[in-house]
Amino acid sequence: MSMRKRAVATVTAALLGAGTLGLAVAPAADAASYHGIDGNGVVSDDWRDEENLSVDDYADSNATALWQSVLYADGAKWQDEDGDWHNFAKSHIDGSFGPQTESATQWWQERYGLQENDGVVTDQSWEFAEQWLHGPGPGGAVRYDGDKRDVEFKRVSGKYRVKLKGRGPWRIAYYDQRG
Repeated sequence: MSMRKRAVATVTAALLGAGTLGLAVAPAADAASYHGIDGNGVVSDDWRDEENLSVDDYADSNATALWQSVLYADGAKWQDEDGDWHNFAKSHIDGSFGPQTESATQWWQERYGLQENDGVVTDQSWEFAEQWLHGPGPGGAVRYDGDKRDVEFKRVSGKYRVKLKGRGPWRIAYYDQRG
């Protein structure tokens, strides 16, 4: 092979390799841009690497609505300023991590004996809740078996979906979007 042909073959191989690399990187870049509850792989390890949720972290988000659905399913209670306890109702699934959600999260953490029981949803809370997930079923349905009731989520294209107040359209469980 002449030097010129070898150079052309090397350049061609490099360009083809770069094109292939570009195709391989494009989906990964797209996946990296998604900032929501991950639904790839098996359901039994969906939530173990999720972000913290609190009044300071992703307080207004569909990811918070997903967490609130867990609280509702498990019959969580929240304490008001007067010290009275209230049930965490379906109407509280609004994607806003305020004092009611913080109190209900703390109640939930204490009920299940979690070491971290400060009302902040951390890896420990996510991992504990994850063990009650089942699915996916038809249409990507994932069921959370709560102590009081079951709630349903959807996993479509690796993204969890949730309904605000338990009704209406399915919304992607983004950390940085609500509604």
